[in-house]
Amino acid sequence: MNIQKLILSVIRALPASLVGKMAGPPVEIDGYRMDAHIHLASKSADLSAGDGGIEAYRAGAAAALAMTNGPPRRSVKWHDIEFAGPGGALTMRHYIPAQADDIQPAILFFHQGGLVILDLDTCHTFCTQLAEICRAQVFSLDYRLCPESTFPEPIDDAMALWDHVQQNAGSLNIDPTRVAVAGDSAGGLISANMCQLLKARGGVQAAAQLLAYPWVTTTIIESGSMVSCADTFPLTRDTMEFFNSYVFPDGRMIDHALANPTDNPDLSGLPPAIVATAGFDPIRDQGNAYAEKLKAAGNQVTHYCFGSLTHSFLSFGGVTRAAEQACEQLARDLSMHLNTR
Repeated sequence: MNIQKLILSVIRALPASLVGKMAGPPVEIDGYRMDAHIHLASKSADLSAGDGGIEAYRAGAAAALAMTNGPPRRSVKWHDIEFAGPGGALTMRHYIPAQADDIQPAILFFHQGGLVILDLDTCHTFCTQLAEICRAQVFSLDYRLCPESTFPEPIDDAMALWDHVQQNAGSLNIDPTRVAVAGDSAGGLISANMCQLLKARGGVQAAAQLLAYPWVTTTIIESGSMVSCADTFPLTRDTMEFFNSYVFPDGRMIDHALANPTDNPDLSGLPPAIVATAGFDPIRDQGNAYAEKLKAAGNQVTHYCFGSLTHSFLSFGGVTRAAEQACEQLARDLSMHLNTR
C-alpha cells in the first residue's frame, strides 16, 4: 500500500464531523451537501485533462482512481482472458464467486471513462462486490477506447462479449437467461444501448440493467446540474468536452442514436433497471431523466440519487463508507433480479 492510499484509508476511518473540520466549509449544491470525506479528498486531487495530452491524462486518472478504490472482496477469484472481438482479440476480467449455485447468473460490466480513459482496474473492487453479493460470475470488458478506435466500436465490443457469454454459457456453468449488464458513466451508456439493441434483435434479453451515473445523451443543456455542477470533482464540464473531442472529433457521430439512447422514441419492453445518480455530477439530471423515461414507458425501475456522492463513486469505496454502502445497495438490488427465479 503506498503512502497516499494509506492516508486515505486513515481518513476514511475518521468520524465525518472531524473530517468536515479538516475539509473546511461544506460544499452545497442544489440542496445536496457533499460527503465530507470526498470533499477532503477532492482538495488534493487533480483529475483534470490538463495540457499533457491524452496519454498523460490516462495515466494520471488511472493512478488517482487506483488510490480511491477500497480493498477487493477476498472470497472472489479472478483472472484476465482473451476472446475474439470484432476488431481482434479483446481482454476481459473474469470474476468467480466462492459461493454460488451450480448454474450461476452472470453480469457483464463496462467501466467509466468517457470512452477515452481508464481500464479493467477502475472498478475492480466493485466487480468483486457484484460477484460476491450477487453470487454471480462477472465479466468486465477492456473495450476499445477512442480515438484509437471510432464510435460506436466500444459498443460493438460489448455486444461481442454478450454473444461470447451466451455461446459459451454451458461450459461456463451460466444460466443464459440470467445475464445482466452493468456499467458506470460511459459504461452506463454501453449498458443502456445493449438493452435497446438486444430488444431490437430479439432472442435472449438481459435479465436486468444497472446504470450508475449513466451518460445517456450528448445534448448539453445550459441549465440544471450541467450548470450547477460544471466544476465539481471529479467530472467537470471541461472534462466532458475533452472526452467529446476524442469520441466525436469535429462533431462526427455526436447525434448518432447510440450516443443518445435517451432519445429512443420507444423505451418500452426493456429489462428491469437500477439507475443510480449522484448529487454532485453535471450529468445527474440526464440520468434522472432517463430513469423517469424508462418508468414512463412501463419498465420496472429502481432509482436512487445518492445526494452526498459524486460522479465515479463506484471507485470511491476507499475514500468514504457512504460510497461503499451505495455500491453494496446496488449489488443487493441487482442480486434480487438475478437470484429470484
